[in-house]
Amino acid sequence: MTYGALSGSSSITVRRAAAEEYERVGALTLAAYRALSVDHLWGGYDSEILDTRTRAEHSDVLVAVTDDDRVVGSVTYVADSESTWSEWTEPGEAQFRLLAVDLDARGLGAGGALVKACTTRAASDRQTILFHTTPWMETAQRIYARLGFIRRVDRDVPYEAWNHERHADLAPEWIDQPFLAYSWSGR
Repeated sequence: MTYGALSGSSSITVRRAAAEEYERVGALTLAAYRALSVDHLWGGYDSEILDTRTRAEHSDVLVAVTDDDRVVGSVTYVADSESTWSEWTEPGEAQFRLLAVDLDARGLGAGGALVKACTTRAASDRQTILFHTTPWMETAQRIYARLGFIRRVDRDVPYEAWNHERHADLAPEWIDQPFLAYSWSGR
């Protein structure tokens, strides 16, 4: 299923990832997370990111591709709040996670196209989207604001709630930081 395309200097199409693209999806997502100003790969998250095959068994892994079918971005869309890939959602809420764009393809519109594919899917299913991000993902937050997402402070996940396991490899910048909630409703 193709979710749509954006026009510009090159068009971006969003579709479900094929199994032979899983390795590429994991690698580009890991590279995007490594490029963040604060380490997000503690607690084994890097291994989870690379295991795209397992993620695709419990959610929809979407890719942004160029005209020449080059994968330049990815997002994990979770329509079921009972999925093992759903975090801090309630029944009737969809979520997306691991939004990532190849560092060499930024500015082509892949991030926006991936988010729009998620809102299209949620609208079709009559679901609200609720997801969480971190203070260090400013570029993504600008996309969310531009596409009509609203900040939901009431659904932030405080440090004490998400760090109950006390991760030993947690960067000091994370201390006392909540996960920031955003929502979108197309109903």
